[in-house]
Amino acid sequence: MGFSLFDFFSTDIGIDLGTANTLIYVKGKGITVNEPSVIALEENSDHVVAVGNEARQMLGRTHQDIVTIRPLKDGVIADFEANEIMIREFIKKANVNRMMLGKILVCVPSGITEVEKRAVRDAAERAGARQVDLVAEAMASAIGVGLDIDEPVGNMIVDIGGGTSEIAVISLSGIV
Repeated sequence: MGFSLFDFFSTDIGIDLGTANTLIYVKGKGITVNEPSVIALEENSDHVVAVGNEARQMLGRTHQDIVTIRPLKDGVIADFEANEIMIREFIKKANVNRMMLGKILVCVPSGITEVEKRAVRDAAERAGARQVDLVAEAMASAIGVGLDIDEPVGNMIVDIGGGTSEIAVISLSGIV
């Protein structure tokens, strides 16, 4: 397996796109963004007025020329364009140069459809990722707490999010 000079200098990130909050983990820096999954845009344009905490404060308080959007509903993308813009803006907040953006690992609910997976992958690619990998939220949670996911024993994972909750049993590197 060969490495390019770009691979050496690129920045890999992990994104947990939640219905309530989005987190961005930057390799070598840790979690750099933990903000509400909300974006405020000018009506009839893609001009970003605010994202995250600032956009949440604007919910229900804007005039008719500004719309606040929660692009995720029940753990999946409800507004593709707004989600793509939100990801791009959160990557900026994480101080990651889009030109040096390498791999993005995105956590997704285990029960989403192939179409929904494709929407997440497309949004991350359009935000600037060179490579996008998806991982089930329950699997990411198990790895994050240090469970040995390769063992032939079952481990129950309970992921309680702001918009959805998920329970999974993990054994032999898979969700049973």
